[in-house]
Amino acid sequence: MCEVRKIIPNILSCDPPGESNRWECIFFKVPFNSFREVSGSIANEVTDREEMQECEGVIALPENYSEEGEPVPLVISCHGAGSTVCEADGRTGGVAYSCECLKNGYAVMDVSGSQPHGLTMGCSEHIFALYKAYRYAVTHFNVSRQVLVAGGSMGGHTALNFANTFPSIVLALGLFYPRINIDGDTIDGHYCIGTWDKTKKGASGLSTHDHVVKNFRFPEDAWCEENTIGFNPYRARCYVNPDGKRVVIPPCPVKLWQGDADVTVDPVMTREFVASIRRAGCYVEYHEMENVGHKLNNVMYKELLYWFNRFV
Repeated sequence: MCEVRKIIPNILSCDPPGESNRWECIFFKVPFNSFREVSGSIANEVTDREEMQECEGVIALPENYSEEGEPVPLVISCHGAGSTVCEADGRTGGVAYSCECLKNGYAVMDVSGSQPHGLTMGCSEHIFALYKAYRYAVTHFNVSRQVLVAGGSMGGHTALNFANTFPSIVLALGLFYPRINIDGDTIDGHYCIGTWDKTKKGASGLSTHDHVVKNFRFPEDAWCEENTIGFNPYRARCYVNPDGKRVVIPPCPVKLWQGDADVTVDPVMTREFVASIRRAGCYVEYHEMENVGHKLNNVMYKELLYWFNRFV
């Protein structure tokens, strides 16, 4: 499989003014099986099959990278809605989320997802495509096999699902204002599904609800919980305690950042997710910022680096 090497100047939006950083970004493609059947058919015939698609990925290598010696730590940094990985457009997805890590000796990778437009984040196909890209990275580059996973917004949903699906390779999670719940809950009298309004149509003409129905392949556009099992972070690795409170057991330590002025991802759901992890007695850190909306800032960039530094 051919590698495409490009030196892309100033690809990271957080570069200080006047500073000219250059990163080696390598675009690649990996095949993955996009078929998924959850109907539970008991027919005496083979129902599984291969429906191979191709996923585009990118890995950015730090200045100190060497093909020999100690592997550099690898961050899988998952993009949110409105972003993707695309060599033709020079788009590097969630690489910018982990820019401080990249500057400080970490390799960073992301994938477009199960479709080129990148909007299928968090669904099973995206997770398995991301795993194939991870396998490509550890095979072709001198990077660590145990990884750190970051994600912003819908990419936070991807990051959580990846860690839940492949817990043996994920050391820690760093999540920026993640979209967490697919089903929705009323919490403290406030209804949310991680995003504020699941019925409001976006620029694409689809609502959050529409995207979930499409990406998770709900039959006849009717809600089908079977199709979300294992890929709904607030319902995964969890139970309801005797007090009627949900308890979530993450596969690794987690840190979350959330702005209290975020009108895209609901802070109420983020607070409840943190509380659900604490009910399990598992380790979680939470930094909520006053008057911060749905965007990253220098505090988040720096703290992600300091958080990940604990595990390498």
